[in-house]
Amino acid sequence: MIRSLLLLGALCAAAQTSAAADDPKPTPPPVPTVPPTAGISPQTQKINELIAKNWEAAGIKKPAERATDNEYMRRVFIDLVGRIPTVEEILDFEQDRAANKRVRLVQRLLNERKFTPKVNGKAVTAVSGLAKVPIDYSAAYARNFAEIWSVWLLTRSGVDAIYREQLMMWLEDQLDNNAPYREFVTGLVTATGKSNENGAVHFVFRHLGDAIQADAKGQRVDLEEFGKYDNVPVTSRVTKLFLGIQTQCTQCHDHPQAKEWLQADFWGVNAFFRQTEKVGLQNNMQKKAMQAQNFVELREMPNWNKKGMVLYERRDGQRRASYPVMLKDLVQAEKEEKSSKNLVSTPVGTKTRRQILAEWVTQHDNFERAYVNRLWGHLFGRGLQKDATVDDFKSDNEVVHPELLAYLGEQFKQYNHDTKKLLEWLCTSDVYQLSHVTGKEKVGGKSLTHSDFDPYFARMPLKAMSPEVLFDSLSLATRAEGRLKEAEYKALKASWTGKLVRNFGDDEGNELSFNGTVVQALLLMNGKDLNDQVGTARDKGVVADVVKKHRGAPSAIYGELFLMTVSRHPSREEIAKLEQVRNGRATINLSAPAPKGTGTTPKPSTSGITAVPGALPDDVTFYQDVFWALLNTNEFMLNH
Repeated sequence: MIRSLLLLGALCAAAQTSAAADDPKPTPPPVPTVPPTAGISPQTQKINELIAKNWEAAGIKKPAERATDNEYMRRVFIDLVGRIPTVEEILDFEQDRAANKRVRLVQRLLNERKFTPKVNGKAVTAVSGLAKVPIDYSAAYARNFAEIWSVWLLTRSGVDAIYREQLMMWLEDQLDNNAPYREFVTGLVTATGKSNENGAVHFVFRHLGDAIQADAKGQRVDLEEFGKYDNVPVTSRVTKLFLGIQTQCTQCHDHPQAKEWLQADFWGVNAFFRQTEKVGLQNNMQKKAMQAQNFVELREMPNWNKKGMVLYERRDGQRRASYPVMLKDLVQAEKEEKSSKNLVSTPVGTKTRRQILAEWVTQHDNFERAYVNRLWGHLFGRGLQKDATVDDFKSDNEVVHPELLAYLGEQFKQYNHDTKKLLEWLCTSDVYQLSHVTGKEKVGGKSLTHSDFDPYFARMPLKAMSPEVLFDSLSLATRAEGRLKEAEYKALKASWTGKLVRNFGDDEGNELSFNGTVVQALLLMNGKDLNDQVGTARDKGVVADVVKKHRGAPSAIYGELFLMTVSRHPSREEIAKLEQVRNGRATINLSAPAPKGTGTTPKPSTSGITAVPGALPDDVTFYQDVFWALLNTNEFMLNH
């Protein structure tokens, strides 16, 4: 353990001071001098222009440098397919000399179904850490975003695993086939039937709320007049997820900060769900206790809430009534106008209330912009507004990049709500390709790392990995996925991520605030799962395989371990520090720190200095310590 801690400290220190120019990897062929914009779309070019315009307006003359190929590759793999790249994928990308290699990489990760990496010009027959070759990137993208959406739609706990998987199957099918986002949202809002036939029903089912309580006299609720459920959670979820407008506060009163949102707005949307019935139990504990079937069901009940009237109580005790009224457009809200879309003046025909609601949600003037802002937040760790939240459009939350947000919303709509197109535009932009490290420039006496500059994206923010992405990346680094059967892998993932969320997580789907730095490191360092995958025996495990492959060549062993974990080659300085430890020339001071507050500068203590044991060139246990240290660096655990 002493040697492991020393190696961790040495790697962290070296990573902060080493330069990319010190990479000891073989010299690649010369790269042709090309503009960073080679091969990009007109939409991406417009993003570049508008972001640069706002930098200038903010006084930012020199944003961060362009990220290296390795840093960019790792970032886009994590963001799009939910894992770090394999060694073979890294080498394939490094050896690509095309001017538009980054654009092609993004397109590949979004669309390619049969990709085989090449190393030294030859197609590989196996990819370390993956079970299948060729690689289906489109399916990996779909799985990654299905996991993201399942958290947004259901949160992380309280739903039986079978039910979550039913929703995941529906989500993956939609995403893999790149269903237009308009149809994707419609499918979620209008879903009916049994969940084993239509997994989309789980969203509305999850959030229909409690049954309406009987009145003070104990009388039974009149279903024909009021419906059965209060529909409070689903009302706020729909407006927040799909329109970027948080209405949960207006359930009980008019919004205290955003005067444009009223209590009547909330209950107007609420009325669209009053004819929906849920059958079955979704909570895992209830399901097991009742021995329920492996599906739940949503039904339309046209005889419920026939008049469409919903009663609610204001804070002053007055009771008011609302009818199905769509949330007003932002333009209407700014002018203090009322919504023009309501069922009082709109013929219903054969459509259900939820079908009409879905039409009006997807016609809302913030529908496209809300999704653009949400995906921007996924990629950059925050939205395009003053506050970091991605789903809180209101009058006191300024949009810092209004022209950019409006342009991307219009283009997204024009291109048939194509999510993959939108992601391609964003991931190939100059701003997405910035390094996370800024220069020494100061504006108004403040460094570009100051929070005032966060909304201008003068660098790529550091982002915590979600529990699912961290697990998949850890499994790929340790090459666990390739050794486990699919069912075993899923069970291990469910157990590991569940443990992480129970101890440290945010169960409300707030991915941007997930606490994912020190606590994850502590869990990893003390976790049996990690040790089991690294392997502790001298002749078994992933590290032993690497040592056998590069026997007698420490630099080559370090090189592969770095590629497996932090997706880059080690610098000369890092190799020198590791060799210093391996050759037995390193020491560590284990003495207690001198007491503070004495008024004098204490002399360094030498009583606790201990020599760290060295190792032979092929000592597996030493390289296991190196691997363990790499897995516990911020460079591995953060998306940067």
